[in-house]
Amino acid sequence: MKGLLLQALIAAALPAEAHPAEAPAVAWAANNIRVSQSETGRAGSTNTHFEVAADGDARIVIEQREEGTHIAGTILLIGGSWMLTQGFNSKPGKEIEALDAGALSSQLVIVLLTAALPGGPPAPGPPQHVRFAEKAKAIRIATASTSAEYHAPWTVTGSITVPEAGAPASYQLSFTYPDEGAARTLDFAGSVANEKPPLDLPDSMKLAGWKVSRLGATPESSPSGTQPGAGAPRAPPKVATLGELRQAP
Repeated sequence: MKGLLLQALIAAALPAEAHPAEAPAVAWAANNIRVSQSETGRAGSTNTHFEVAADGDARIVIEQREEGTHIAGTILLIGGSWMLTQGFNSKPGKEIEALDAGALSSQLVIVLLTAALPGGPPAPGPPQHVRFAEKAKAIRIATASTSAEYHAPWTVTGSITVPEAGAPASYQLSFTYPDEGAARTLDFAGSVANEKPPLDLPDSMKLAGWKVSRLGATPESSPSGTQPGAGAPRAPPKVATLGELRQAP
């Protein structure tokens, strides 16, 4: 996943689907986004902190609470080839599910912010209240392994605040859309920033305590990163630092 990963994830959702064509996606360019997502009338929440480094590597910290379960962990995406994980002490495959949930919620928030304020974050000052209604066009977002669609008509209301120059834009949004004949409302809170300097994942970082998998390996991969049997992906090399992993074939 080369380049600015978060922007790449978001880009697929933006063209003509949720905002006027003249509103450039770059207006809400971000390399650091926090999302707390919940649903009105339903218990549970998903909290995501998504950061992107200058070289396109990324760190995603995720916490999910749902139906009596609690899943938490950290994912690193390195060089378009590797996924490193910590936590997720639950059923195999939860890392990919959590990554998808975090990526989709981050995409959706940027789509909604762009719809509400096509010109980008407001000027520093008091909260800016926003409301946007779309009568015809659905929102369609996707990752490499899943997708989501939110049908029209939909609305987004809330507030967006930049407290001072250079500060992240904080937001509180309610997104209402039809689903099987009923209205559903998703609530979002968090912040969006374009950090300078961005996230730094140095070559000297130790890999002890991280589970290393090749991107594209099955979610149920063993600690060695492979599944036994024909056609299983190659095991990750035995490396001690992030720099060594970046140089691995």
